[in-house]
Amino acid sequence: MNPFFFGSSRKQLFGVHHPPKATTARSAGILICYPFGDEYMRTHKAARQLAMMLAKAGYHLLRFDYFGTGDSAGAGEDVTIAQWLEDIATAADELKETSGVSRISLVGLRLGATLAGQATATRTDVDDLVLWDPVVVADRYVDELMAAPFSDPGPGGTEDPGATLGAAGFPVSPALRAGFADMDLSRMPLTSPRRVLLVTSHEREDYTRLKQHLEAQRPQSFLHQLVPSPAPWIEVEKSNGAMVLPHQMIQAIAGHLTGNEA
Repeated sequence: MNPFFFGSSRKQLFGVHHPPKATTARSAGILICYPFGDEYMRTHKAARQLAMMLAKAGYHLLRFDYFGTGDSAGAGEDVTIAQWLEDIATAADELKETSGVSRISLVGLRLGATLAGQATATRTDVDDLVLWDPVVVADRYVDELMAAPFSDPGPGGTEDPGATLGAAGFPVSPALRAGFADMDLSRMPLTSPRRVLLVTSHEREDYTRLKQHLEAQRPQSFLHQLVPSPAPWIEVEKSNGAMVLPHQMIQAIAGHLTGNEA
């Protein structure tokens, strides 16, 4: 693993490059797009395990922190969806330049999947888009964040569009909430990637709607895998506070990517 900073001097992003461990490197690189807030913390180990597994399979892989999150520059109160989409583009170009690959795949977890899906609209170099337990309707995601332990909606509650909410210790600014309002994976034109995988750990109405949307858009290049986890691996209040690693989901994603390389 090679940790480093990249991007502009004013908006430095922190990333970790996993070079291929196999004798022969794959022809495409993989970019992991993290979730937000407490879910970033809870899924970090799973993302790292997936990265190491894919590096052993011969991939150049980059995982990184968006501006205003993790070890990247910026304050949480200053983030916007537009900035995070720009960060994904910057990270994708950095991965290509660092590794010398010409094509990439994006793996997005939760809100990272929503962002990755939107980011593909402006790219022509994406092989696979993996939507891992995605946030389908970002506007509704605010209510999920506020339902997490230690969240504080403030005196005005979620109904006050000008309030900065406290989501388990992470700020959700008015600007970020405004960006959420227009993000719905089940309405996005996800036609740019060569293939799309939706991998989910449980059944949800919005996952069903997203599946139908993708089947209609790309019937020959879409796959859905339901891979039940032994516990709701993201939701702390339903897993007794334990960190649950979804090993079968990680293996399913790695198998999909390694089996699809052209």
